Parts: sequence; structure tokens; C-alpha cells
Amino acid sequence: MTSTLNQRLVLPVHNERHLVKDVSESVEEAIRKNPQLRVVVVDDGSEDGTGDAFRRQLKPLKNAEVKILPKNGGKGMAIRQGFHGAKEERLMFMDGDLAYSIDHLTPLAESLNDYDVVIGSRSMAPQAHGGLPARRAFLGWGFNRLACYLLGIDYPDTQAGLKGFQREAAERLFAKQRLTDFAFDVELLYLCRKLGLRVGQIPAQVSGRHTYKTSRVKLLCDSLRCFKELLLIRWWSWTGAYRLRE
Repeated sequence: MTSTLNQRLVLPVHNERHLVKDVSESVEEAIRKNPQLRVVVVDDGSEDGTGDAFRRQLKPLKNAEVKILPKNGGKGMAIRQGFHGAKEERLMFMDGDLAYSIDHLTPLAESLNDYDVVIGSRSMAPQAHGGLPARRAFLGWGFNRLACYLLGIDYPDTQAGLKGFQREAAERLFAKQRLTDFAFDVELLYLCRKLGLRVGQIPAQVSGRHTYKTSRVKLLCDSLRCFKELLLIRWWSWTGAYRLRE
């Protein structure tokens, strides 16, 4: 049974103080349903007191922990810090604003019985309100196709903030993974292929309450930075920086 597994869920957050109460209530519900679940909220250098607010809200929960990083290092850095020293057999992360409901944890953990790594895929589930805004959906599709072409992987959705790992697989991946920001998820999947890890997929449905607040300028800048990071992945692979044969 899934409830008997030792699981760790990492929630990276940054300047999300307005969501602390709602997210904390979801964390409490998840731990109540599965007492073997440990939740680690990682505040990635917030400037609005997000980490301290989470500490106050989650203090009564013995299976919850809050880590506050001194400066913003990116999603990848926050997740690595959240997984650091983990003893649990199933390690998972979700977007800290809970764009995906906590109910996704059950199929994610169950699929890890059959795969080394499991990723959420928005293409496998109907999306509320028709899915992403058109501009964001187009750029996301274009980045996904470019990433798959350049890196020799083939997933309809590489970027969903919902992924899980068997602990041994996570240790191998995060020992070699380098990126901390935009192309972090793609780099993980590239390394999965190079290391011969089995990757499964589950449907990921974005919550109907979730809103996309990214501006047009930020979307364009993020797309350019993502492209640069894809080239970095190829460069590191060509130069042997990943030390994949160790």
C-alpha cells in the first residue's frame, strides 16, 4: 500500500506569502491522509517573509519542515536543498503554489513502484478553462519540441512542476544535475536518458484556481534563457562535464 511507503514531498516557494494559509491547509490534509509523508517547504530567498510565515503555520505538524535559503537560487537549487539528506524511499516535488492538487501524490507515488522517475504531463489530462493562455501555451510547446529535438528525448510535457523519484535514482541524478532555473526539468530528463533510468508519466491537471501571472516580456526573456540553457546541457554533455561514465 502506498501509505506504508516513506515519502518526502518538497514544495519550493518564492514570495508566496499570500498563499501560505491555503498551502499549509493542503499540507496538513496530505499528512493526515498519509502519516508516512514528510513535507519540506523550501523558501527560495523570499523578500516578503514567506518562509517565516510557513514556519508559524506549519509548526504544529511534526512531519513538516521549512527551510529558508539566504538568497534566491532558482527552483532547481531549492529542490536540491529539499532533497538533501533524505532517507525516504520516494522523493517528490510539486510547484509550491500547488498549481497541481495534493491528490496527485497518490498516483505519483504508486507509479514509482514501476519506474525510477515519474513525471506529470498536462497533455494527458483535460485542463480547466481550456488550459494555458494561448501565448504561454505556444511558447511552452515550442520550447518542449526544441528541447526534445536538441537533447534526444521525447515527452509531450517536460515542464510540469510535478515529478517523483526513487531515492537511488534521485541521488544519481542530483549528483550530476547542474542547472538551477528554467531548464532544470529538461536537464533531469536528459540525464535520465543518459543514465538509463525508467521514466513513467501520469496525468497532471492544473487547478482551476491557479492563475498565470507571467508578463509578455518575462515570457520572452525566459524563452531566451531556456534556449541558452539547452545549449549548455549539450555543451556539458559533449565536454564530459556530467561525468556520466563514473
